[in-house]
Amino acid sequence: MTIITVPPDETLIAYTVGLPSVVFILWIYWGTYYELRANYLYCRSGPFFEEIPYEKISSLRLCQSILASMALSTQRIEIRQHSRGYVLGTSYISPLNREDFLQELTRRCKNLEDNFSHGQR
Repeated sequence: MTIITVPPDETLIAYTVGLPSVVFILWIYWGTYYELRANYLYCRSGPFFEEIPYEKISSLRLCQSILASMALSTQRIEIRQHSRGYVLGTSYISPLNREDFLQELTRRCKNLEDNFSHGQR
């Protein structure tokens, strides 16, 4: 009978790298949410967060995207902001009921331009 053993140094390295990575991924997974606050949309994904003032939002649309963002799904809402470039001025979120969330977010954006669209579903 052969028993395979892992040297202690390799086990320590595996735990040192693996455990924090798993904790980080779980933190992002369980710590992603979006709140419609009084004056801004608050987005949180693990240790990352963003506050998007309603008056800075220039367009909203439903979309599908795989770009890195604070969204856990490819079914997203694209948020574009005034006075910011495409990369820094575009955020993606994926609330559970994105149509209702989009409707409420649109209602709060008083100065939203007429370029609101539903994009892809």
